[in-house]
Amino acid sequence: MGFSVSGSAAILFIAAFVCVGILYSAAYNGYERVQDADGSYDDRMLEQRNTAVNVTNATYNASGNGLVTVNVTNHGSTSLSVNDTDLLVDGVFEPRDDYVDWNVEGQSDTTLWLPGESYNITIDVGNPDRVKIVTGPGVTETATVEGT
Repeated sequence: MGFSVSGSAAILFIAAFVCVGILYSAAYNGYERVQDADGSYDDRMLEQRNTAVNVTNATYNASGNGLVTVNVTNHGSTSLSVNDTDLLVDGVFEPRDDYVDWNVEGQSDTTLWLPGESYNITIDVGNPDRVKIVTGPGVTETATVEGT
């Protein structure tokens, strides 16, 4: 065997070693990404399981100002964000800019809705049949609107 055969064998061995190193790095990075995604999914599911809301009442004041008032209580063990909580009236999304008033336990300068606290929304939308609250973790609660 001459030098050319030994040299080419050494070059092929080094090339194979580099290829395995690159392949291992790529496979390991892919595996880490999948594991991180599984962990994030598990965290989201745990948060969703620990979230519970209840629309205590939804009333339309026909004889007064014609506004709809929705009172929702956080019965879960998860702190919720007011900014991530949405209101649908008869299936139509109502942006927070259209709320006449909103507060959490009487405070309108907070965006945190803690367990046991009530979130109150007042909106001018006519005389709707139902309202739906959608929380950040994806838990929803629907209620029929009572007229007064």
